[in-house]
Amino acid sequence: MSKKKQYTITLLAKGDIIQDLHYGIHARYWWKPRKFDQTSETSVKSNQICIKAIPYRMFMFINCCLNDENFAITILDNKQTHKLSFRCLCNGKDSGIQQSASAAINNTYKQVFRKNKTEYSGMVVMGFDDEIIINELLSDILFIPIFIRIDRILIVVSQIGISSHKEDNCNLDVYDGDINQYHNEGITPDEIWKSINILNKFDGAALFGITNSYVQQELDKLRNNSITCTSNDWNDIDKLNIIFRQQIKTRKIASPFSDWSKLFKNWYEQNNTIIQFPNILFQIYSANYQFQEKELGAWRAMFRASGCINITPFTKKQHMIEFWTKAPDPLSDRDNLANLYKSGMLLLVEKKSSFQPDSEGEILWKSLQEALKANKRGSSGW
Repeated sequence: MSKKKQYTITLLAKGDIIQDLHYGIHARYWWKPRKFDQTSETSVKSNQICIKAIPYRMFMFINCCLNDENFAITILDNKQTHKLSFRCLCNGKDSGIQQSASAAINNTYKQVFRKNKTEYSGMVVMGFDDEIIINELLSDILFIPIFIRIDRILIVVSQIGISSHKEDNCNLDVYDGDINQYHNEGITPDEIWKSINILNKFDGAALFGITNSYVQQELDKLRNNSITCTSNDWNDIDKLNIIFRQQIKTRKIASPFSDWSKLFKNWYEQNNTIIQFPNILFQIYSANYQFQEKELGAWRAMFRASGCINITPFTKKQHMIEFWTKAPDPLSDRDNLANLYKSGMLLLVEKKSSFQPDSEGEILWKSLQEALKANKRGSSGW
């Protein structure tokens, strides 16, 4: 079509945002990038263009009226590739599973009207040019991934946070499909990128998105608006309440838990600085509760803003348990835990699809706590 046409488009169901799809390694498939306004959101560097995005929400349903017939389009997940797929229905005609919205709508249209030359833009028919529909699709989203193009490389910034811990490491994971082929850690983005020895003309800071002007704007907003504290402030319930509202309430997660503040009260009063995550959450959730990744992400953000740091000595792909410390200086706890892990003294639960407390693991963890308490330098005098 040479000209844009106006269609009657209705959002029947806005669908769902799936944490692993929309914010994980497959995020680039699940958002429709759109260029930012040139005056405010384009990167300072001329070869970097920053792009905003609209989500393809799982199970969203759109109705579009074409030639007085109603075409219903929905979005599904390809379980093998985790790319999105489309399906269009009209008067009993079915496009079947298609890789694009255009293919789905045109397949069904040809079945209904037997016209082979008519072609429709899937994005237009889906309502991605309709401001009202776009606003509805974005209405409950707290963070829109940032798409950055550097030469031929597409960078997706799917999460932004700030930390008061200068010793936080940078992680680099390389995937082939769902398979993690490579993992490494470094102090700086440049250092860790050099370790992989590819695309050496780019520096790590740019590829991590850090130098992008829009990312910097978002970081500035976080620094200016976020309230943080350390474990020394946990007796200040007013400050913790503010952090709770920022990190938990604003994420609109379900709240089937009891008094959340006792998490911090109990941890504040215990001598050992290290806890297991998400085990600690069962102090306020029922024993048979199954966590969603969105909920765990919110609590991780709560802990980070409250001065805690993740000191897990292995990748999250290996095991389901994480270790966090409340210590203002986490280096000693991190080193002790790493040495315990290397020596084989840290018994771990293999990663599963959901998490529930494990009594044997809890017993072992308590014994390790006692060992750490008895010898702050770890076994063998570390």
